[in-house]
Amino acid sequence: MTKLRHWAFYLLLLAGTCALSACLPEVFAQKADYKLSGLEKQVSLNDDVKKFLDNRAAEITPLKPSNPDAAYYEAAKSRSLRDDLKAYMDSKGYYDSNVNFSAGQKPWSGVYKVTSGEQYKIADISVSPGIYAGHLKTLQKGQVLDAEKALLAQRQLHDDIAHGKCFFALDVENEVTLDRKAKTASIAFKVTAAGQSTFGNLTFEGNKDVQEAYLRKLPNWKAGDCFDRARLEELRVALFESGLFSAVDFQLPDARPRNGRVPVTVRVTERAPRTISAGVSYYSDEGPGVTLGWKHRNLFGQAESLDTELTLSPILQKLSGTLTKPFFLRKDQQIALNAALKREDTDGYLTTGIESGLTLSRKFSKRLSGSSGAKLSFKKIEDEVTRQTDDFLLLSFPQGLIYDSRDNALDATKGWLLNGNVEPYIAAVGDKPLFLKTEFSARKYHAVGKNVVLAGRAKIGSILGPATASLPATERFYSGGGGSVRGFGYQEVGPVRTGSPEGGRSIIEGSAEARFKFNDTLGAVAFVDAGEVNNGLFPDMGDLSVGAGVGLRYYTGFGPLRLDVAVPVTNKETASSAYQVYLSIGQAF
Repeated sequence: MTKLRHWAFYLLLLAGTCALSACLPEVFAQKADYKLSGLEKQVSLNDDVKKFLDNRAAEITPLKPSNPDAAYYEAAKSRSLRDDLKAYMDSKGYYDSNVNFSAGQKPWSGVYKVTSGEQYKIADISVSPGIYAGHLKTLQKGQVLDAEKALLAQRQLHDDIAHGKCFFALDVENEVTLDRKAKTASIAFKVTAAGQSTFGNLTFEGNKDVQEAYLRKLPNWKAGDCFDRARLEELRVALFESGLFSAVDFQLPDARPRNGRVPVTVRVTERAPRTISAGVSYYSDEGPGVTLGWKHRNLFGQAESLDTELTLSPILQKLSGTLTKPFFLRKDQQIALNAALKREDTDGYLTTGIESGLTLSRKFSKRLSGSSGAKLSFKKIEDEVTRQTDDFLLLSFPQGLIYDSRDNALDATKGWLLNGNVEPYIAAVGDKPLFLKTEFSARKYHAVGKNVVLAGRAKIGSILGPATASLPATERFYSGGGGSVRGFGYQEVGPVRTGSPEGGRSIIEGSAEARFKFNDTLGAVAFVDAGEVNNGLFPDMGDLSVGAGVGLRYYTGFGPLRLDVAVPVTNKETASSAYQVYLSIGQAF
């Protein structure tokens, strides 16, 4: 009956979510099914054109047959797709190509027959004025006329000319002339550059609640510096990334001022500073969970943010708040103060406590950042293994380093996330032993084509100090559950004493996922997780618990809705159930 209630809860939640986001019509909608012919002997070109055709077809949402405009809409889309294929062939240098469409027997089907003709090559390249010819480095005579490579060469020519210069205006255009008989082309690049200039006065308009003192910290230039429009775009990005503005516009003079000093006016439109958020989850080993959040992004007028969050589940009840101050002493540095009230009831321990801390974070580069802080926590811990209750007043000093090259934090398709943490603990009161907790994790994402992503995760941790039993139960390592080794219940991976998870001094975990996306809204996942916790200083990987399973993903505007079902593959005797179900928002990692 318990599992039946689990499934009933899941189905009700999934149906409600789909109803709210109108996903059911998308799930069962007919898809366009077009074939390609004519390029079978040109294998590489055939693969490229087929991929282009499939991607364009996947973007089409057919109307229902009962819709009176369905036939007209289908015909218009098929013609548009034919024109897109012709334009794609042109962009690859096949200017004599021909594309014909034959409709199929079923709606939204048919065959696009493509003949390529001869591929054009570059016969001549010129740059005017000639003084800029030496800046063109990536395009040469004899190369295939590829539009993408020609545009890349144009952008690189622009950037190379602009480097170290202070042009008020710089524009690079290209003109392509085809020789149909010779199957060649001539490309002429024309450069227009205005006089040297510097930045003049900077003025902000439209800000009401955001103080100008904060805004003036964002530009990476000052009056008198070399005028560079790329710096304006960097300022635009910084303003949007602050989360305080919904629109940013620049006003510049139409012509270069006589004195060469260019005044810049930035017009901004402020966003509402407050945000309310909510999230739900359901894990068959943990039960349902709810998270409620409230955020103020501009508490005192200089982008100070206050984040508050309430988490409620059968295992965890937590109320937390974090106040963050950007530009603390340095432009690339921020400081955060946090506090939390927490009660956690697991099979390994029951704890109630309060903690507060301070964290100083610095961004060393676009991808690398570090943090250093101090944390004081008071906890009353009832250890389910030893059946003893003890009070702990712990002072710790967490140090962290993060490298993040992901393209999307919520649903990455490429890049790395590397995270290293070292945290020494000191007992502020009493004779509790010192210990040092270290942890390193790595995540890697790799796209295989447009619709498949391979994702991997690894984690290793160690505690240098006394034996496991002398460590606070809350600071030991545990594994098992939706965030670690799926297929096993929460904290089920690792040593067990007196029927309860003991935790350990070392941990190792790994996960591998293959994520498949069928369309813009639906996807699937196959995964394998493994992990081990033991009482040694280092994991020995001699008793890995392995779980495997499959999942569904429904992609929304706020992140993917995740449903995973997993079973234990090894150590089945330690698992409390033959399978586990996990439902939440966001990918597993």
